[in-house]
Amino acid sequence: MVEAVILDVDGTLIDNNLLHALAWRRSFERGGKVVDASSLIHRIGMGSDKLPLDVLGEEEAEAAEEIGGYHSEEYSEKGLIEHSQPFPGAAQLLVVLRERGMKIALASSGKQKEIARYLEMIGGPEAVDEIVTMEEASGSKPEPDIFATAWEKLGRPQSAVAIGDTIYDVQAAAKLGIPCVAVLSGGIEREILADAGAVAVYDNAADVIAHLDDVLNPPEPDVSVQAGAAASKA
Repeated sequence: MVEAVILDVDGTLIDNNLLHALAWRRSFERGGKVVDASSLIHRIGMGSDKLPLDVLGEEEAEAAEEIGGYHSEEYSEKGLIEHSQPFPGAAQLLVVLRERGMKIALASSGKQKEIARYLEMIGGPEAVDEIVTMEEASGSKPEPDIFATAWEKLGRPQSAVAIGDTIYDVQAAAKLGIPCVAVLSGGIEREILADAGAVAVYDNAADVIAHLDDVLNPPEPDVSVQAGAAASKA
């Protein structure tokens, strides 16, 4: 059994991925760009410093930087965040993990103020041991820095599992040799998550609880799948 669980937040514990996609669509429109919603949904979970550039390409780096600056305003300052809410089972998942003796960290590409707001919805600061946001890491997902910082803050446990909702969570965890269990609640298809290397895929936080024994005894991540996925993107 693992000693620690590192959890993504957006799309995993909190139902807000579509809100982020709307914020990004509006941000791109402000920058004079039209981007289809499906393209944005499949990039949610990537750090906000990376997403616009991934959409537009290096040749439009200046426009991407400008658009990236709009996202927080569209999402937080204009009130989309107020419509976010916890998924069924999100708060209970933290409770049962604590009952199992797990060390718990939240590790998100979101901002500290956003994560603090969400945490109040799912049990408050005492529900987890550590919180890591984009402000505390040098690189956002899919880089492993946020998960690595969480692992460090938890005391470098010998074994851990990550739980997330996007391929960027899976990729970040795999770079650390940590297996990642994925959930479908963020809107990414089961096949995409499995192909990215998720060791298991469940419906949502409540489904994770229903399969908790398996979640806390995961197989090792298939690094060959990760390598193949990276090669196919190259």
